[in-house]
Amino acid sequence: MSGESKQFVQRLYDSFLDGDLDSVLHAMEDDFEWNAPGGAPYNGIRHGRDQMREFFHELRRWVRVDRMDVDDVIADGEKVVVVGRQRATVIDTGRHFETPWVHVYTLRGGRLATGLALADTHAIASCFGESTKEREALTGSLGSPREVFSGGEPGE
Repeated sequence: MSGESKQFVQRLYDSFLDGDLDSVLHAMEDDFEWNAPGGAPYNGIRHGRDQMREFFHELRRWVRVDRMDVDDVIADGEKVVVVGRQRATVIDTGRHFETPWVHVYTLRGGRLATGLALADTHAIASCFGESTKEREALTGSLGSPREVFSGGEPGE
């Protein structure tokens, strides 16, 4: 299963890099959840294909990806981790950022069920300039519908 999951996700990145967003969207479950914390205008939590289509349009509206490399795809059953790097330009400001990133996916029935995007969100948000969303990103949650940690206090 791990090998199939790895190949499936690798093909989706190839499709994305080729500009074939329909293939990427088709690979998602109807209730797909994407969580991309950070202060950029396109960050946040998205649910379903329609919101993901909106995410991709917002991403294109705000950022020109100058280079995106997938360095590694690691799979264990239906959990797939993709490690990469990107260099991009914020269209409105002309400022550039470079950041490594990690995307963590859970598959269900051979389709994407959840995704989590991790990157240097401060480096990205700072290229947009000072904004309310950037301040929120640096000082607290960006509308996450659930606690990041659950349970008691640390050390309990």
